[in-house]
Amino acid sequence: MTAAEERSISNKQGSQSFLRISSRIGVSGLPRQINIMLVLGFVQSLGRNMAFPYLAMFLTGSFKNGGLQFDPSLVGFMIMIGGLANTFALLVTGSLCDRFGRKRMMLASIVPLVALIAAFAYVHTYTEFLLLYAATAILGSLYDPAYNAMVADLVEPVRREEVYGLSYMIGNIGTMIGPPVGGVLAALGGYPILFVYAAFFMAATVIPLIFLIKESCPEGIRPPSLAQFAGILRDRIFILFCVIGALTNLVYSQLYGMLSVYTQYVGFQPFVFGIFFSVNGAMVVGLQIPIRKGTMRLGSTRAFMLAQLLYAAGFMSFMFATGFFEFLAGIVILTLGEIVFVPASSGFVANLAPADMRGRYMAMAGLFFGVGGAAGSFVAFSIFDALGDKRLVWGYLGVIGFMTLIGYAYLFRLNKKKDQRTGIEQTELQNTRHD
Repeated sequence: MTAAEERSISNKQGSQSFLRISSRIGVSGLPRQINIMLVLGFVQSLGRNMAFPYLAMFLTGSFKNGGLQFDPSLVGFMIMIGGLANTFALLVTGSLCDRFGRKRMMLASIVPLVALIAAFAYVHTYTEFLLLYAATAILGSLYDPAYNAMVADLVEPVRREEVYGLSYMIGNIGTMIGPPVGGVLAALGGYPILFVYAAFFMAATVIPLIFLIKESCPEGIRPPSLAQFAGILRDRIFILFCVIGALTNLVYSQLYGMLSVYTQYVGFQPFVFGIFFSVNGAMVVGLQIPIRKGTMRLGSTRAFMLAQLLYAAGFMSFMFATGFFEFLAGIVILTLGEIVFVPASSGFVANLAPADMRGRYMAMAGLFFGVGGAAGSFVAFSIFDALGDKRLVWGYLGVIGFMTLIGYAYLFRLNKKKDQRTGIEQTELQNTRHD
């Protein structure tokens, strides 16, 4: 046996020993490594949410706070390109984390992101921002599939949904805290400094990731090819949901882009938008569990209709809002829609998919939703730039939202017919067995 083979066996035995030990140590019985990853996820979320909610405000804002006064339609195009880059990169990053390992892909994402995020504070031209934003979107797509795969490696199936939900809630704690802090810092020192702080928080997770996280990827994984996605296109109900969901995300994505620019347009200080973002995160953390129980009794397709109604009403209300509490009311309404929609959509896709195709169904849904969000940024900023009365942008978005309700009503009808056919087939099968 060569020295290299001995080192490989030793490293593998060490990793397996670490995983066995870590599986017995952790909060609420979770593996210690999972707890560390949750903490690192909070630190990363805090850093991101101090800076990136203000990116559109930074690029379109006045020189007073370090803004660059770029044309809003150019900023919308930049966000669209970044969203598309992230979405299409996700189609291959899942396979990469199976081939090269979860930890290696997480590091390949985080380490260069530290430098790229800090660079936002020092570049000045639109082309530089466009390239930076696209690069950060692609590198960001490396992290989530590796993180999710590591959770699946280390956590038993009955607790995976719990861990993913816990991760979502912890990320939203970062959403609660980060934007108000970032808004205050922007008011005091300008927008560029936010990205220096964001890079610092991201860098703080690198050393723990290197020394405290061990590789969990099992050997012999053969990731599915892109050709295997083709069969999903025959699932009529699923594809209809994806198309309608893309329109839903076209409207919802404006919480992260257009709203920041619009609150500045009506005269709010940056920290006010941070408060709105914080309320959104706090509601997700505090109401996710009780609302989720309610939507389970309601059923997925009915939940989609309720969520879409709340989205459309919340965003359209901004057209008539002038004061802080009127905007806050709109945030509360649309966030209730988010809390209803997110768990219902995940469960709907998981229930539609055959057991051996759930990953592919999730990836296809993510592709449609990502394209919808990316296109939404370009559409909304272009409309905003062209309108004389800027308030009307929310009217257009609200109309799209209300029209999408028709699609969900049709989806409800198709799904109900499918359930009825399934019930009849099961009854006939039971009668045949009885005979």
